[in-house]
Order: sequence, then structure tokens, then C-alpha cells
Amino acid sequence: MNYGIYKGARDASWRCLIDCNISELPVKPVQIAWQYGLTCKDSARFLQDGETGKIIRRSSGDVQILLRPDAPAPRKRFTVMHELGHYLLGHLGDEPLSRSQSTITQPEEYAAERFAVGVLMPACVLWGIGAFDAETIARLCNVSQKAAQRRSERLRLLQKREKFLTSPLERQVYKQFQAFIDSTKSDKDITI
Repeated sequence: MNYGIYKGARDASWRCLIDCNISELPVKPVQIAWQYGLTCKDSARFLQDGETGKIIRRSSGDVQILLRPDAPAPRKRFTVMHELGHYLLGHLGDEPLSRSQSTITQPEEYAAERFAVGVLMPACVLWGIGAFDAETIARLCNVSQKAAQRRSERLRLLQKREKFLTSPLERQVYKQFQAFIDSTKSDKDITI
């Protein structure tokens, strides 16, 4: 994938964490969306088969994230952040009701996915804690085992390349989470 798209989505996820003053895991996606003026609602009304969520712009101008009511909580959390990623990355266009799946490009889907991963499972925070295995990531971040496994694989690659705290934004996120990192690392050292 294009590095510019990756970097833009990654940096947007860090800015989101900073702007919303998030300092501990798991993050609260609905509260984050609310801070940007979006509401989230369980409603399958505008969802197609297989869709777990969608972002819509109502005729009033309000933007809302719709979620499939019967989706598991970790899936809903990821969907909220994915759809918020579309919003913050400027993928909505001017459609009055909803973005059409045919208007969203593959790079935009990748960027929204990368944004969601970066907010829900910030690499520098997991690295600071020493959380590299999928089980710990799933528990700390309240994400699915599948999402945690993919993040675990990426974290191990970043660890080999020593690619942590190389950006001023990433260092700011790490500093913002410092108390959480320290307390969580301390909890990991306790054996019973």
C-alpha cells in the first residue's frame, strides 16, 4: 500500500488520541466520536447484508454512525473507529444521506482500517507495556482475537526494526499514556 496513505492515517490516529486526551486503554470509541460531534446508534435500517456499520450524513447535516445491533461489542468498537476514520480523513464527500460503497476507494478503506487500528491499539503504548501477544492485546484493547493477532504480528515487525517513538506525534501519545504504561507494566510484574 502507498506509504503516504499509511502515514496519513497513522498520524491521524495519533492526533485523534492527542486531541481527545486519551490516556488509557481500552479507548472509548463512542465517546471519541461524540467529541468530534458524531453520534452512534444501533440501527440496521440503512445497513446492507454483511455490513456491521455505516456513517451517514442526515439531511439536517448531522453525522451519525449506525451499528448493527447484534454485532459483538469488539466488532462495534472497531466499526465506530473505522467509520470515524472515514469522517476524519475526509472520505464522506457531499452525499446527503450516506456514503455509497461504490464511492469509497480501496485506499480509503485501507486508511480507515489503519486509523481504527492506530486508535484502538496504539503501537507505542503496547510496546511500552511489553504487550506483544494477541491475548494480552485483545484483553487490554477490548478488540477481537483476530484484530489482536494482526496487531501482534505488526508489533513484532516494528520491534525488529526498532520503529517506536520516531515521530514527535508518537512521542506525544507515549507521554500522554505514560502513567497507564507504568501502572500496567507494574501489574504485569506481579506473580501470584
